Amino acid sequence: MWKIVGAVIGYLWLGFFGLIGGLIIGQAVDGARRPLLFQTKAGRENLKQQQSVFFQTLFLLMGRLAKVDGHVSTSEIQIAEAIMQRMGLSTLAQQEAKRLFNEGKSANFDLVGVLNHFQQIMGPRSLLTRQLIEVLLVSAYADGHFSVEEKSFVSQVCAHLGISVAEFEALHIQIKQQAQFNQSRAGGASDKDMLHSAYEALGVTSDMTDGEIKKAYRKLMSQNHPDKLAAQGLPEEMLTIAKERTQEIQSAYELIKKQRK
Repeated sequence: MWKIVGAVIGYLWLGFFGLIGGLIIGQAVDGARRPLLFQTKAGRENLKQQQSVFFQTLFLLMGRLAKVDGHVSTSEIQIAEAIMQRMGLSTLAQQEAKRLFNEGKSANFDLVGVLNHFQQIMGPRSLLTRQLIEVLLVSAYADGHFSVEEKSFVSQVCAHLGISVAEFEALHIQIKQQAQFNQSRAGGASDKDMLHSAYEALGVTSDMTDGEIKKAYRKLMSQNHPDKLAAQGLPEEMLTIAKERTQEIQSAYELIKKQRK
């Protein structure tokens, strides 16, 4: 298109030589725009692929997590369905999530293949890797119990995806304390217990400075910000859970700030 526009403008300004010059310039502009348009389209396709792979991997692993202790209880199925509802899945998406959940429970489930595919699509050190582990931990703690078998399984997933033992333990404690913090707020726990849970929910301690706690808070908010996660390929349905997570982090931080005045 710009080849024609350039040729016309060049001819009107400088005659025949302007036509040749405009043709060359316009052709260069068209050539430069083609890869840009391709990259934009490729970027959109890549984002869709990341969203699809995250969705598939999550429910496959949730199914496997429910099965690791030998049997799948009614409460574990209810937890999975509750997460689907929190995500606001359509009827069709719920059917697909349940199919993936059941596939994860099967005896011939290929865990290594699933994790390799996830890592290949998401790339190394993606925020979505952390988000995947967080949702697995949230679903594990939804029944108030994190068994030895469940912890071993999530640890195995972390090791395969490049999350160190120290990172996993820190994340595990944060998710556990955030669950307790939410329960204590709803159940009328003492101010002391709530404050203790708030500190651990942020992965900080009471002897840290205000600046150190603020830095830890900002890091957590950055890691869990819905817009940032969406840009990396978090499925739209997962944004509700991401928003809930940021609200939990904010609530814990506000309680600490209020206590410290």
